[in-house]
Order: sequence, then C-alpha cells, then structure tokens
Amino acid sequence: MISIRSKLSLWLSALIIIATVIGLILFESMLRQAFHDSIINRLEEDLEHIILASHINAGEIIIDQNELSSFYKPAYSGRYFQFNSESQVIRSRSLWDVQLDIELLQQNQTRVWQAKGPKNNDMQLLSIGIGSTSGEKIATLTVAQDLSIGRRVFSEVFGTKLAINIAMLLAMICGIFIIIRQSFKPVKSIQDSLAKLRQGEINSLEINQIPVEIKPLAETYNELLDYTANQIERSRNNLGNLSHGLKTPLAVMQQQVEVLGLSNPETAEAMQQQLDQIRNMIERKLAAARITGDMLPAAQMVIPRDFEALISTLDKVHHHKRIDCAVNILADISRLPIHREDGMELFGNLLDNAYKWAESSIYVGINVSDISHRQTLNLTIEDDGPGVNDDQLSQLTNRGKRLDEAVVGHGLGLSIVKEIIEQYGYNLRFNRSERLDGLRVTIEFTNPKVKTNVVS
Repeated sequence: MISIRSKLSLWLSALIIIATVIGLILFESMLRQAFHDSIINRLEEDLEHIILASHINAGEIIIDQNELSSFYKPAYSGRYFQFNSESQVIRSRSLWDVQLDIELLQQNQTRVWQAKGPKNNDMQLLSIGIGSTSGEKIATLTVAQDLSIGRRVFSEVFGTKLAINIAMLLAMICGIFIIIRQSFKPVKSIQDSLAKLRQGEINSLEINQIPVEIKPLAETYNELLDYTANQIERSRNNLGNLSHGLKTPLAVMQQQVEVLGLSNPETAEAMQQQLDQIRNMIERKLAAARITGDMLPAAQMVIPRDFEALISTLDKVHHHKRIDCAVNILADISRLPIHREDGMELFGNLLDNAYKWAESSIYVGINVSDISHRQTLNLTIEDDGPGVNDDQLSQLTNRGKRLDEAVVGHGLGLSIVKEIIEQYGYNLRFNRSERLDGLRVTIEFTNPKVKTNVVS
C-alpha cells in the first residue's frame, strides 16, 4: 500500500500541475482576446483617420495622402487599406500589387473577418460602408493588419510566461517534497524507534520529540507495553507462588502414599502413579506458562553476547571438564527472533545437555538457508558425546511426547525446550552429528510471524 507521504506528495503535485495548466489556459485565452481586441481597436482608429482624410466628390473618391499615416507607404508594411465602389478601387501603397477581395457593404454596415493577404500572411480586416453627403454614392472602406508580427509577439510573451510557470511549478513541486519530507521526519523517527523496540534496544517510545497529533497514540502504546509487561511479571510471580504452594500438599500426599504402601502396596502404587501424573502435569503447565512467546516487541536474544554469557556460566558449572565450545555465525545476524528470557532457558537446557555428555568439543552454528525461495534461520548445537541411537532419535521427535522421558541422558530439560519451540511455532530436530559424531540438535526459525532481521 502506498505511504501517506507519497500520497500527499502525489496529490499536492497533481493539484499544482492542474492549477498551473488551468492558469496557463486562462492566461492564453485572455492574452489572445486582448491581442484581438487591441488589433480591432487599432483598425477602428485607422478607419476614422482614413475617413477624415477622404471624401466623395462628384461620385469620385478623393483621399488626402498627406493626412494618412506613414505606415501605408512602404510595400507590405503590414498595415493596409482599400476603398471599393461600383466603379472605383483605391488601394494603399503598402498593398503594392495585391488587391483585396472585398464584399461591398451598405452605408454604416460593418464587417470583421480574417483572410489571407500579401505574402500569404493572415490578416485581420475591418470594413465599413460609407456614403456621400447626398447619399447617392456608397463605397466600402476596408482596413487590414498583418497578424504575423502580432502572433510572433504573442508567442514570445506566452513562451516567456510558460517558461516562468514551468520553473515555478518545478520549484513548488520540489518545495512540496522537501516540506513533506521535513514534516514526516518525526514519523520516521517513530519508525526507527519501533524497529529498535522490536529488536529490544529500547523498552518504550521516546515521546518528547513526537508531534502532538500522534503523541496520544505513542503514549497509549507505551502504556500498553507497561501494562503487558506488568501482567507478565505478575503472572510469573503468581506461578512461582503457585509452584511453591503446591509443593507442601504434594509432599504430604507423597508421605501418605508411602505410609499406605506398608499396608496396601497395590493401592499405594496406583496412587503413586496418579500423584506422579499430577506432578508432571503441573511441571509442564508451569513451564509452558513461563514462556513469554512472540507477542511482545521485547528484548530479543543478542548474539554472540548472550551465548558467550551462557557458555561462561556452563564452563563454571562443568569446571571438572575441559570443553571447547565454539560459536560460528555464518550470516550477518545480530539477534535471534526469540524473547531473551525464553532463549536463555531454551539454549541453556540444550547447551547444558551438550556439556554433560560432550567429551571435549561442542559446536554452535548459526546460518541461513533458502527453502522454497524463502530464507530460514537455522541454529545447530553439536557435541562429541556418545549420541543417541537411531530408534531413540525417532522417539525424540514424536509430537506430544515429553522429551525428558524419551531418552535417558539427553532428556534433561527437553520438555521445556519442546514447549518453547511449539509456543513460537519453530521446528526442532534431533539427529547424529556428522561433524563431531555425537548428538546434533537443529532449530529452524520458520515462523512467518517473527521477523528475523537476517541478511544472507
């Protein structure tokens, strides 16, 4: 979908262009009308001068050349006149050898039209019918002006106006883009803040530099973030309290079952199985409830920093073993698309298993693969321990089965791992490591709801 800034830029530019085009059309029409009116006014003045300089005597048209304008003397000067009567035609010297085709008019009748004149140029003509004082002799006086010179001046004026308007149009469009860009800088700042918020670099939006129009939205967003974080914190605290609260009743029940076992072993064994199921169910549900999930734009795992912290802790826990744990990041990735607390629990369990069973080496690899034209982020943890038999590997990947009960040794904490993986919608695979010949755990970050920020 097109952005608001692009829409504003396009609409404002379109409005300015339309307004400029309409203005040019109106200006051209007004200029053309003014040009036509000025020519008609000049021709009317020429008619008056020629009428004053001429008279009809004894049926003959007589013109006093001294009273005529000098424009009528040079050949093809662009200004012409011609007298027409039934028996006589008098032309201005400027017409030279050209005679105008004139329609005779009645007295005081006028006619305005355009026609071709000398040199085949367009002319504007004005004719009027005049008569002698006795009314017996009627002649038609026509004055004309060449339009080529006026049209050239008109084109120059309009061309200059057009160039100025185009320059102003381009300047206004550039100004629109600059103004809109400057006006949307706070929005760009909010976009950058949201990106940092998604990546966990900040915990809330900075509202000091936000325009007043969208400041309530940012404040509401921050309030929602605080409310959600507080709700999660309260839920985790309540779960912790619940976990501690259940320990005492379960311990009492366990003692009662042990006492019952002395007198009725069969009943005690059945109750012990039910008690174990209750304890395991509580542990699984508490583990699932502790998972934050991907609904919050909170802090994601930072690599390799968080892995280095885990490795440093596990080196101290397993100090009796000399384990070389190598982290190899094969892509330009700075964060994993998982909440930091969930990631620390997830990878803490997997690395702890690797440390427990590794002889001397652990390999952690992070890379990007293209599957069906779609980038997938892969993370593998491999060790050089005894590994898991092939038939046990198939049991590890059975959906819905507690992984810590499926295989002895490599099952510690895998139920929590599976719960976290399923909560995020990722894929978890177990197989034998070709690199170190031990167990290899692969996590595929394929959930389309989570942005990985991966650059291959």
